[in-house]
Amino acid sequence: MDTILFFQRNDTYAARLRLEGLSAFAREIGWHVQVYTERFDRAALDEVLDFWRPVGTVLSVNDRQSEFDASLFDPARTILLDCFPPHRIARAFSGVFTDSPAAVELAARELAAKDCRDYGFVPWSVPYAWSENRLNHFASLLARLHRRLHVFAPSREGLAVKETQRELIAWLRALPKPCGILAANDRAADNLLTACLLAHVSVPFECAVVGVDDEVTVCEGTNPTLSSVRLDFKESGYRAGALLAELVAGRLAARTAVTVPPLGLVRRNSSRTFLRTDRFALTASEVIRAKACDGLSARDVLAVFPCSRRLAEIRFRNATGHSVLDEIRAVRLERAKKLLRNPQCDLAAVANLCGYASTPTFARIFKAATGMTMSAYRRSARTAR
Repeated sequence: MDTILFFQRNDTYAARLRLEGLSAFAREIGWHVQVYTERFDRAALDEVLDFWRPVGTVLSVNDRQSEFDASLFDPARTILLDCFPPHRIARAFSGVFTDSPAAVELAARELAAKDCRDYGFVPWSVPYAWSENRLNHFASLLARLHRRLHVFAPSREGLAVKETQRELIAWLRALPKPCGILAANDRAADNLLTACLLAHVSVPFECAVVGVDDEVTVCEGTNPTLSSVRLDFKESGYRAGALLAELVAGRLAARTAVTVPPLGLVRRNSSRTFLRTDRFALTASEVIRAKACDGLSARDVLAVFPCSRRLAEIRFRNATGHSVLDEIRAVRLERAKKLLRNPQCDLAAVANLCGYASTPTFARIFKAATGMTMSAYRRSARTAR
């Protein structure tokens, strides 16, 4: 069995999904994937290459440009996967890259719903290229919209968590309100939301917050829950394997760059637009988002309000602009779309997984909302991929 080497620096959420996608392609073609996380010099790398004799290599290393030398690797047998070496080196490699401009645009569109004059950006704690790229794209979009951008800049690199929180709190208090803030990733957004709580900055009413990655354990654990752009790391890994196969087979005539678009924005309460401040409407929205596909009824949702059902429905509509039932259906529809994009999910099971007892009833609702049958939607999703 042929071996490919996969170099990644850390066992992060994104790295695990990239490896999952790469391994899926490797199984199809009959490759063994050997993972390495160590830093290499020429001698150490030569030992590894001599031992495994790989047919090719995938690099997914997000160090600072000065800390990683991609020139150690052969561009004729190496694919970059969301890896950003110095430009003079990157020009020699083919690679697969997340569509960062598209991800930032989704986040900016969500934040723009607040119609603010001022926006903020919280970078990752280490100045990696992907964080700087997201800042640059966000700044460019806001400049075209004639909006002001405020970037959090810690006093020095390597601050302890407590010192970072203190500086974030001071930065938040000085920001004009209301504002929309994009964090470089969900971990940075988690720190930001903690600072909002400590600074008594109301989210989403004074500051709307959006992260990037949609790392579910992080996004569901924040207070309020975190809206985030879902990146397709698994697809990126799969495409890196496919591109490597083309490369080692000699079918790439020139350097090739493949861009993988984001899957979309997952809206949670950190950016949800409310027409009026009502903490019970906020709680009700969270109940719907979490339990809509578990057979949740409007009666269950309205029970969170300390008033009659009629008044609760009025308060929810006044806060959100639509009814509880509309919100439940919207969440179920998004769940259905996600399931239909998975070719392994049986069409007959989709209705039940979305909280409907009757497949024909859900099929009618789905077609009325999208203009497509579930089968047609699945075919279009497969074609888009």
